[in-house]
Amino acid sequence: MSKKVNLPVLVTRGIVIYPNFSESIEVGRKQSEDAIRAAIDNFDGQIIVTSQKQISDDNPSVENIYTTGTLAKVEISKNWKDGTLTVLLTGLQRIKLENISLNEKSFFIADAIILEPKTEFSEEYLTEAVELIKKLKLEIKQVSSEVESFISNPSSEKLDEIVDKLSTESPVFSTEQKAELITTIDPIQRLEYLLKIYGTKFVTSDVDNLIAKKLKEKMDNQQRDYYLREKMRAIKDELGEGEGADIDILEKYKARLDKEPFPKHVKEKILSSISKLEGMQSGSAEANVERNYIEWMMSLPWWEKTEDIEDLKHAKEVLDSHHYGLKKVKDRIIEYLAVKSKTKDLKGQIITLVGPPGVGKTSLAKSIAEAIGRNFVKISLGGVKDEAEIRGHRKTYVGAMPGRIIQTMKRAKVKNPLFLLDEIDKMASDQRGDPASAMLEVLDPEQNAEFSDHYIEEPYDLSNVMFIATANYPEDIPEALYDRMEIINLSSYTEIEKMKIAKDYLVPKVLKEHSLTNEEIEFKDEALDELIKYYTREAGVRSLERWISSVARKFIVKLLNKEVTNVVVDRKVINDYLGKRLVEHSDKQKVSEPGVVTGLAYTQFGGDILPIEVNYFQGKGGLTLTGKLGDVMKESATIALDFVKSNAEKYGINPDLFEKNDIHIHVPEGAVPKDGPSAGVTMVTAIVSALTNKPVSKEIGMTGEITLRGLVFPIGGLREKSIAASRSGLKKILIPMKNLKDLDEVPEEVKAVLEIKGIEHFDQTFSEVFGSNSELSK
Repeated sequence: MSKKVNLPVLVTRGIVIYPNFSESIEVGRKQSEDAIRAAIDNFDGQIIVTSQKQISDDNPSVENIYTTGTLAKVEISKNWKDGTLTVLLTGLQRIKLENISLNEKSFFIADAIILEPKTEFSEEYLTEAVELIKKLKLEIKQVSSEVESFISNPSSEKLDEIVDKLSTESPVFSTEQKAELITTIDPIQRLEYLLKIYGTKFVTSDVDNLIAKKLKEKMDNQQRDYYLREKMRAIKDELGEGEGADIDILEKYKARLDKEPFPKHVKEKILSSISKLEGMQSGSAEANVERNYIEWMMSLPWWEKTEDIEDLKHAKEVLDSHHYGLKKVKDRIIEYLAVKSKTKDLKGQIITLVGPPGVGKTSLAKSIAEAIGRNFVKISLGGVKDEAEIRGHRKTYVGAMPGRIIQTMKRAKVKNPLFLLDEIDKMASDQRGDPASAMLEVLDPEQNAEFSDHYIEEPYDLSNVMFIATANYPEDIPEALYDRMEIINLSSYTEIEKMKIAKDYLVPKVLKEHSLTNEEIEFKDEALDELIKYYTREAGVRSLERWISSVARKFIVKLLNKEVTNVVVDRKVINDYLGKRLVEHSDKQKVSEPGVVTGLAYTQFGGDILPIEVNYFQGKGGLTLTGKLGDVMKESATIALDFVKSNAEKYGINPDLFEKNDIHIHVPEGAVPKDGPSAGVTMVTAIVSALTNKPVSKEIGMTGEITLRGLVFPIGGLREKSIAASRSGLKKILIPMKNLKDLDEVPEEVKAVLEIKGIEHFDQTFSEVFGSNSELSK
């Protein structure tokens, strides 16, 4: 009983695969590609191969398909970037097709009866077959060694395969003749049919004749081109310019241009450069310039791109797994991804992550790339002063190269990476141009679809790139760029947040990097608290990670020296391993004294308290300022003194004191630069305290800009300043009334221990500080 199979059908344009023979073919039709992939995925690579009756038909119907064919094994040899496939087909057995139909995926599928070949023949049969093969040999004129060997030593097992081999070695047949040959089971009948074909002088269809003619013309042109190129190569070798390798590379580039979907304008530019190079001496400077240019153009990602992951839940999980806290930042990123997923468009402002060093700006950008499935690349813009670093040099310059944007796109290998512009606030300008202006074309969504690099010359599309920038100080970002950015602030971490980050992220990361286990080294909370408070002074956790790594390294040395087998790290171990404490945070005053008031400061390391001291002594009404103050802070001191002078009687100060005494304002620590207007209220309070000899409670801190009318203006860095106040043991802080709206940024653990009160005018500060209930503790 004949065996039946149900398989996908690959319909070819006249190509026949014989059993026991293999052939590579190019597949371009979507229908054929779907059939091949279905065969590989669901049918162990088995597929039915048959031909269509009309070769010129791009969408053959069931009626236009032959019902004879071959059961074959299919493998994909190459996935080309234009969507076509190169596949290897290996014939297994002849088949007869039944019930051909289009399935729901729009490729043909059919039932097929396998036609089992004969494997045993009589001596008389073999003798007759050999005689027919000899006659056919005279017609074919040149046969393979396997056929010659069979004639000398015929065997039943080889007969079927030899007859098929003769079919493959014969000239072009019509599609109908191929269908007849693949259907005929009996070898002698096939041999007789082959002889009959030769007897009819290869009667072929008009389409076959046309194909044969075009094939001959193409082969003639290829032979002509090959001859001319080989002659050119030989001539150049004789001249000592041997550039055979160059020609091979250029041929490969031409082949890529034919097969890969380069933009038309890029393809024309590269072909033009190849033509120029072919006419140059290989060792000349011009040839090197043109060769480098071609290599750059061919290596850039002009169409390659990755598919975005649009699962917002996945994105949130990735962000949460890599970063603790930062709720507002994560929410904004999720919103950005959601809108991008909805609109399929990236146009809009560039996300810029702003915050002190070490708070996780770069690592957050990497996490965003992972969350959306994009390649991550970055460039650091710190110290970039030359516009050519962004736009590149023209090819005529010695050693010319593309700018850093194009260089990084080459490294990305796709046209839609996540591109991090690190330290964008550190760019500068000089006589070589303004790189910030060159960055406008990179970041402006209306312009970057045709970014112009001086070296590449052709416009490059950056509109698919997701740009994220980082900066430490937003005020240092060039104004033109700032207008195109959406600022997301990453403020400093609280000690509680640092503890959580250290336990959940840093310690496991350090142990993994140093091949340690929790059984070998265990960090107690008190050890991490010691590191956070007394060995680091930073807004982020970079130094904290370094100190944890240092402890791990020192333990490994002791472990390898067999001094210890494991350790539980507590405060004592930290002090033993790392030595004396390096950092002492500013503490509140031990006693309340006249002329000393606690201010609040925002530094690059986060927040800190800033005691301001005022003293007066006999003189001529002068003002002395010390403590390495900046211009804005000096102006605040002058404003503060003038405000006190104009309201002296109101606050119980003898006006004569100003004429007969000099006033000295000092801001410790003297060697640390300080600037900004937010110490204005603190200075007024300190001057009033000194001149009235009334102490200000050591439990109170304050911040705010003062005006000549006594109004208190808002300040920045409230979160950091309130954290510093809480850490230093203050119980109450006075802040500008307009900053009360920022209290949602202050951690709950800080608000739980700190009374925060808003003020609009210095009169309110005076009442709070010098009123009957102002001193909380003496």
